[in-house]
This record gives sequence, C-alpha cells and structure tokens, in this order.
Amino acid sequence: MATSSRLAVQELELVAEVAFATSPCGASDVGDSMEEFSFYTLTHPDYFETLSRFPVSSTYPGLLKSLLPPDWSVASFDVFLKASFERAVLTPQGFKIHVSSSVADAETVLRRVVPECVRAGVTFKIVADPFLLRFLNSKRYSRGGSGKFVTIYPPDEPTFRTLIEAIHQATKDLKGPYVLSDKRYRDSKLVFYRYGGFQRMYEQRTDGMKTLMIRKPDSTWVADERLPYFNLPSWVQDPFPEEDEVQGSDSELLHGRYDVQGAFTFTNTGGVYKAHDRTTGRTVVIKEARPYTEAWMGGDRTVDAIVALRQEHDILQQMRDLPCVPQVVELFQEWEHTFLVTTFFEGVSLASLRASDDFIVMTNMDDPERIIQFCTEWRGLTLRLLDAVESIHARGVLVGDISPGNVLANRETKEIGLIDFEGALVSGGDSPFEGQWFNPGFRKPERRMSRKLEAFDDFYACGMLLYNLVCPIQNLLELDKGQPTFRILDHFIEAGLPAQIRTIIQELLEGRPQAARRVAESWNPLTR
Repeated sequence: MATSSRLAVQELELVAEVAFATSPCGASDVGDSMEEFSFYTLTHPDYFETLSRFPVSSTYPGLLKSLLPPDWSVASFDVFLKASFERAVLTPQGFKIHVSSSVADAETVLRRVVPECVRAGVTFKIVADPFLLRFLNSKRYSRGGSGKFVTIYPPDEPTFRTLIEAIHQATKDLKGPYVLSDKRYRDSKLVFYRYGGFQRMYEQRTDGMKTLMIRKPDSTWVADERLPYFNLPSWVQDPFPEEDEVQGSDSELLHGRYDVQGAFTFTNTGGVYKAHDRTTGRTVVIKEARPYTEAWMGGDRTVDAIVALRQEHDILQQMRDLPCVPQVVELFQEWEHTFLVTTFFEGVSLASLRASDDFIVMTNMDDPERIIQFCTEWRGLTLRLLDAVESIHARGVLVGDISPGNVLANRETKEIGLIDFEGALVSGGDSPFEGQWFNPGFRKPERRMSRKLEAFDDFYACGMLLYNLVCPIQNLLELDKGQPTFRILDHFIEAGLPAQIRTIIQELLEGRPQAARRVAESWNPLTR
C-alpha cells in the first residue's frame, strides 16, 4: 500500500480525534468510556473486581518459566507476569519495546521473544492469560493501551537499538495488532516502540485517582500519556528518524473521495465516522476495522474485526433496497485498515429519544396529556419497528443486536432505521463467530449462552427495547437475574400508563410478534 494511504489513515485518526470534541454527531467515545466499566466486570459475574483478581490459567506462566534460566524470577502484578533477574537494571523511564500478538500466535511470540530478552539481560513483562490478551485486543479496551502483549524495558539506548532489531529479525514472519500509541519498527507487523515510564510514578489527583508521570530533564513532572497515536515528549528525539516515511499525503480525502467531518464513536477496533462524499455530494457513514483486533478462533480460522466488517458488508448487500437499513456505497482497504461506507440515516438513536424532554414519560406520569403524547409516539414506533424487523427477516437475515443505540428514528418523516449489523447472521447459515453479540438485558436469560441465533431473539430484543423507552432498567435485569421482568413496568401501569403497553411488550418477550402487532393496531391512545 502506498505511503500516502498509510498517512491518510493515520491522519484520519488525528483529525477525527480533534474534531470529536466538537462533533455534531452526538456520540461518546465508547471504547475509552467503557474502559472504566470493562475492567471491573470480567473477573466475577456478580461483583465489581479489578482484572488483577482474574484467575490466571497455567498456559503463559508455565511456558514463560520453561523459557527462563534458573536465575530469573517471575512475579505477578496487575494483569501481567514480570520476568527479571537479580542484576537487571530498571531505569525510571526510556524507550520501551512492545510486541503485539493475537491469542493464536502468542505462544510462538513468547518462544521467539523471551530468549532475546534473556540474552540481553533485559526485564520484561507479558499479559498473564490468553483471555486477558483477547480482552487487551478487543473492542472494549482502551485504544491507548491496546495490543501490548510483551513490554520490554531496555536500560539504555544502545541496548534498545540492538534488542529491537534482534526481536524484529526473530518475528519477521509474524503479525499482530498495530499498537496505536507507538511507532512501528521498520517493516515489522508486531514490533513497536514508544518513550515512557518503566517504573510506575504517580501523581495523586484531587478526585483520588492517579496519573502516571515521567520526569523532564529539569526534574519537573509531566503526564505519561497513552495516546492512540505516536507522540514523543518535546525533549526526546526519535532514535529511528530515518525510518519515517515520506511526509505528507497525496490527498486530504480518505480513499480520494471522502471528507471526514467527525466521529460518531471510537473503539479499539476502529472508528465510525461521518463524512461528505465528494463524488455524490451526500453524507455517508464510514466504519473502520483494524486487523487482528477483536480476534478469536472461529472454527479453523482466526476471526477479527476485518472479518466481522466484511460479513456486515455481505449482510447489508443481502438487504439492499430495504429502506430501514443502511445501503452499501463501497468496501475498500486503505493502508492496512478496511472501511465500509454506507448511506447516512437522518435520525436520533432511541437511547437519545428516550431522554428527550418532549418524549420522556418517567418524569411526567402526573400529566395525562404527556402520557397520551408518549403513547401515541410509542405505538407508532412499535409498528414501524415490527415492520422493519419483519422485512429484514424476510430477506433471511437475523439482526442479533437490537438495542437503543442501534435503532434510529426520524421524528419528522416517521422513518425508522437499524444500524450496526456486525452481529447479524443469515438465517440457517454458518457463523464465523463462536458466540453471538447482544446488549446485556436484551437477550432472554435462557438464550444468553446460545450460539445459534433465532428470530425469537430479535423479537425479544424488540420487546425490551420498547420497555426501555418507558424505563431503561434492562441492564439491571441482567445483573439481578432473579428480578421479575415486569416489576418496574407494572408500577408505571398502576400509575396511569395504558395496559396495552405491558401486553405488547409481554407478547414480544414471549415470541408472539403478530399478537403484539394486533394489540398495537387496535389500540388508539386518544380513546383510553
């Protein structure tokens, strides 16, 4: 791929990062905002625990110890295993080496990298468990910290230069996720470097949290930022400036066609952008996929974000011309990333609609007119949602992930649109994924572990989505599996919401969409 392609993609990250703060798209940075939650929900199903409490398997510890001489020791801390020997020097800060990997190649990476670190006598750490490594490469992990399977701490620049070249030579045939915070070493596909702290030096903030710090030459402290792009401190020079490629790009447009205006969201797997198509003059949505992120083994192949994006493209093509789904403009590769371009649906997510002052009903139960207004719009949304899902099913597609953020409504045209089909499947077809994606609380408890998607799952999600428009407690139902589903909704029915709302939701949760439709069609909220 041409140099200009690489720069165009990296420029996209930088421009969108800046534009995101003032973007009119109105979304949040899902990857970085979810980081605070994700770390605390994986170790235990019912309690918040840090990942340091995750029960590590013997896979990586056993292999690591077999590769180390007797005078080396291994210590556990946080989500890592740290390997060092007694005479090793760990300076406070400097250039560190990162080696990325998918879970599929991780043991091979260790067998090749660990001996080089031992020969150099350099301290290093690895992610302690295959599950933790998968999470490190997943959509939910912070973009500034993702991809770093092995972290190596050379004590000085000569050792750094020698060791990074040795590791590069040992891993030339391997590939891993791009470490966004780092610079790639030469043409390696998994060896990266950045300047930062080796020892954990903190500044205590007024909110009780800690900021990682490094020291400037004048002994003052500055934040050791893990940004989703390579950024050297002002006083540090790049040890490999000759490796920089040609500066500048042939075009400010992505793929020579798309003028990116802002970001809807960022995750570790790539961004979702709003752009102007210079060819057609229309607004489009561009979804990005980074290789080797969100990776796992699917049957006899490795599945990653690019495989998922290509499947989404194929699913959308199967639904072409349906007005309730985005239409494919094109699928292309720029540098090493893959991009799916679709038409833009003018509307707001149901999550945003639910909180709108002129829609919300939770805080207006003492106002009969507001209840009527809510019920009228809610009923219309119900019928249009059923129309949309049934038309998608008629094309042989099961959506799989129907939730408030993935359904859009245009309140002026009364149109409804479904987006984000990366978890969708062709009915009866084989899936490259080992499980199904769904929003917590929007899948029937007995179906949460199923690897087979059914039409029932979509209609159950529709019922929970309509419930969510009344009261957004679905995630809490996931946490408290013994909570009666309608306990909260029944309070609203008793306070004045029409019983038809409960009946429609219950029919959908029990897999009877036609019965739900009959109730909605025969109900006139104006004649309660």
